Amino acid sequence: MKTTTMTLVAMFVALMVGLGWTLALVPNVEFITALAFTAGATLGPGLGAITAMTGMFFFSATNPVGSGLAFPILLAAQVISMGLVGLAGGWLRSKDPAELTAGLARFSLALTGLILTAIYDGLTSISFPLFAGAGGGEILTVLISGLAFTVIHQISNVLIFFLVVPRLIQVARRPRRPPSIEDSVELSGKSET
Repeated sequence: MKTTTMTLVAMFVALMVGLGWTLALVPNVEFITALAFTAGATLGPGLGAITAMTGMFFFSATNPVGSGLAFPILLAAQVISMGLVGLAGGWLRSKDPAELTAGLARFSLALTGLILTAIYDGLTSISFPLFAGAGGGEILTVLISGLAFTVIHQISNVLIFFLVVPRLIQVARRPRRPPSIEDSVELSGKSET
């Protein structure tokens, strides 16, 4: 794996954890899904999924509101769901990032965000009741009781996927030149003149 690729993986994982912590006290408004999707669109489906799963694992395990390690089945549902988000983002890798800011592309991304968030919410909402041996009626009660949070999560992610994700992908996939000796001279503040 190239150094640039490893750096991007580490950057996405760190951003997922850091932004997750930053918004931890805001119910169901998060940027982890958008970053996981962008990781896939930048790194490809396989590495995007692995990066998304790693970021979700570290965020959930270290969540300041409550560690996912206390509920392994919920943690597994979160990690698997976010892996699907990274995988889905990877399907965009061949698309020209400049096309993502067009109106139709933004609506497609918003719809994708809605679907992926619904899958995440569904899997995480039913994971614990299923693990606890709940029946169909009890699971339905859990889903209905969390409906307000689910709606907030889906609306916020639709807006994030519409407004922010196209630009995130463009910035993350911007061509970079390798560092040169001139860069180190510029950073040190010294000049040759």
